[in-house]
Amino acid sequence: MIAAVSTPAQKAAFLSAIRGRPYFHALLGRDLALWADNPGASTKLFVLPGGALTISGRSAQLCGVPEDGEELAAFLRFAGVERVTCSDPMPGWMQRQTLFLYALAPGERLSVGKPPEGLLWRDDPSVMEIARRLFPEDAARAEAFYSETCTALAHGYARVAALYDASGRQVSTVGAYAMTDGEAYMAMGETAAELRGRGIGGWLIAEFANRLSTEGWQVTFLCEQKRRHFYDRLGFACTGRYEQYTISGMDND
Repeated sequence: MIAAVSTPAQKAAFLSAIRGRPYFHALLGRDLALWADNPGASTKLFVLPGGALTISGRSAQLCGVPEDGEELAAFLRFAGVERVTCSDPMPGWMQRQTLFLYALAPGERLSVGKPPEGLLWRDDPSVMEIARRLFPEDAARAEAFYSETCTALAHGYARVAALYDASGRQVSTVGAYAMTDGEAYMAMGETAAELRGRGIGGWLIAEFANRLSTEGWQVTFLCEQKRRHFYDRLGFACTGRYEQYTISGMDND
């Protein structure tokens, strides 16, 4: 049975399902802390035999192996989910892509070189500015990102950084958007199009990861196959892989 997380027993079962699973532990752990007691939140949490599940818009995250994959697929279709990232293979589901788990262990450091000349680091950048940079053509998504990130920042579950040029324009950003129990999940690295290829984004990502690692955080993130060479070059270690599946369009039989 798939049940919305609300009771202490359900919260404990949810935590048990994600424990020890990098990326899921950080992201779903943050979601549990921030949204489980907020029925109006856009992220919904569920516990089911064999796993933990979150749904946010058209995306879902599944940690564990459900007892009834067909029932879960039907539930996800009913919820309007289009893609789901899973901790374990789901036989019979339509594979969308493989996502690779990268990490930097606590205390380890990457070689970052000299800071980009003429740019200023800020660890308190405008979240609205970041949202508009990440989602320039989707105002609704930018607003949701802004609201959720501000909540996570206010409760200590996120941290963001950005580089600004001399005119005060934000030109590159990255964040640890889920920080839970010693794991910091990084995402949303973005650099202004006209400045790409100069090493600015790579420097910011590596320096940000180093600062987190120095504080004792296990840094993790996911990337697609086409981006692996970038993170390999920065010195991150590939420690695993997760599968992402397409839900919409799957047979209903």
